[in-house]
Amino acid sequence: MRAITGRGVLTAVVGAAAMLGAIGGAAPASADPAGLETVSQSAAESSLDKSALASCPTGKVVTGGGGFLTAGSAADGRVGLDRLEPLANGTGFFATMREVGPTNFTGDWGLQALAQCATAPAGYQVVATTGAVGTEFVTASCGTKKVIGMGGRINSGLGDVVLDQVVPSFDLTSVTVRAVAVQGTSPTGWSATSFAVCATAPAGLERIVVTGTSSSDPQHTHLRSCPAGKALYSAGADINAGNGQVLLNAINITSGTTVRVRATEDADGFAGTWSLNGYGICGS
Repeated sequence: MRAITGRGVLTAVVGAAAMLGAIGGAAPASADPAGLETVSQSAAESSLDKSALASCPTGKVVTGGGGFLTAGSAADGRVGLDRLEPLANGTGFFATMREVGPTNFTGDWGLQALAQCATAPAGYQVVATTGAVGTEFVTASCGTKKVIGMGGRINSGLGDVVLDQVVPSFDLTSVTVRAVAVQGTSPTGWSATSFAVCATAPAGLERIVVTGTSSSDPQHTHLRSCPAGKALYSAGADINAGNGQVLLNAINITSGTTVRVRATEDADGFAGTWSLNGYGICGS
């Protein structure tokens, strides 16, 4: 597996090498689905909501990706992911993170997007399903094909609604997204979209899960690697019992084989217990 860094995003850009993620960057993997590589793209630090597009090289398609708050940021607990989107034409992966809560955060922070790109497998297709206005759970299905990648997007949430769950089904036939309103907001007119990257079942296809323990810790971070001889097509996560007071701020892929996820309680904390799960889809 080869890791490369792109240039050019919707916001000001800095080199991805100078913007290492809070929970790691990409490195060579031990085994790959055909042509698999990780592409990363960073948005410059600022005090604004931001997006980054990690574009696949010519001749390859996106299978999954992620986005994460960059290292050492004081914005932890004040920003959350609301877009993790494999583009419909397969050209890349788009991540958006927004400031949340009734009080704007005035400090600077950064975002890095990742795309897993590969030679197009047989039957490659990106399926998108948008739920009715205000619907929390939305599922996109691959029908008779298998899920190799996943994503989710909040439409018109504007930081009052964030992604709480992007999860592939146990049988890898669908992807379910959950949207939640953050504490202290009463949003209207928003919706959620679920994305499933589908293909005729590739070799060695397997879902991996890391299940977090429920606790009242202010931040949970977990990782899980593919079995030996396999690498990651995509990654996802699930916050359990966060009640809109826990923010998803990292879905990352490191070394091409390891899912790393992180979520943080919002700025005023959360008295309840909650947990975080991470998901990956591996192949060979």
